Amino acid sequence: MTAETSPVITRKATRSGLPALVDYFKEVLRFRTFAWRWSLAEVKARNFETSLGRLWHLINPLLFGLIYFIFVGIVSGRGLDSVTLLAAIVGNLYLWVYFSSIVTTVISSVQPGSGGGVSGQSGIPKIVAPIASFFTATNLFLRSLVAYAIVHSIAQRGFHIEMLLAPIIVVLVGIFGFGCGLILATLNVYLRDISRLMPHVLRLAMYLSPVIWAYTKVLGDGSVNLLARLNPLFSAVTAWTISLGGTLEADGPRIFEQIGIFTIWSLVVFCAGILIFISKEDEFAIRN
Repeated sequence: MTAETSPVITRKATRSGLPALVDYFKEVLRFRTFAWRWSLAEVKARNFETSLGRLWHLINPLLFGLIYFIFVGIVSGRGLDSVTLLAAIVGNLYLWVYFSSIVTTVISSVQPGSGGGVSGQSGIPKIVAPIASFFTATNLFLRSLVAYAIVHSIAQRGFHIEMLLAPIIVVLVGIFGFGCGLILATLNVYLRDISRLMPHVLRLAMYLSPVIWAYTKVLGDGSVNLLARLNPLFSAVTAWTISLGGTLEADGPRIFEQIGIFTIWSLVVFCAGILIFISKEDEFAIRN
């Protein structure tokens, strides 16, 4: 690969701790093939090339969706005969699994002792490892949508013009998750317990987002409802729900409004994550 034969660009930090960003990103771009090959190796390591591995990846969100569907149906008193509700929960869970897998794999890609991170003595930019993990999560998510398409058809959720906006939502969730992952990965270098807390934090964040409950539950007045709507993932999951199943309430949130709000969140977190990670990456070898 040309990345192995080309001279390594020296990353000189500025007063802010950041290197010259243009040169840095040129160097990262040189390792794009390396990142992609690394991602393919990660997919293979997860046994995705076997029949059982592919099957498990497809049905895992379905099983979680069934569990939450039973829980929500019993607690809410709505019963267990709503196939549409099951499809909505499963569809939301696929998006949530995509977000959470980006965050967790990006953190583990620079975690010491994980076997996946770029060596501290390597000339490869440290952000290449999180990029490879992002490719892996996206690859697996896109493949898993085949299973959801079957559920969508069985539930007769219909096909409407809003579905054309679903790819935009996926892109925004991807860059938002990547930014979150970079910020948390950097914190994890200094506070090693971050990675241990993440499963609990992600589970709590899922319960606070309209993944297993309808976004219409928090549209009323009150501070709690307002705080729920300020959650960045409220806009993401709401837009995703509308894109797959249509608007649940005539006077409720509009999909373009929710995409606009989440776009701001995604770009801010994405840029912050990259800048924070790059400014601290030279310390990773010392801390690790």
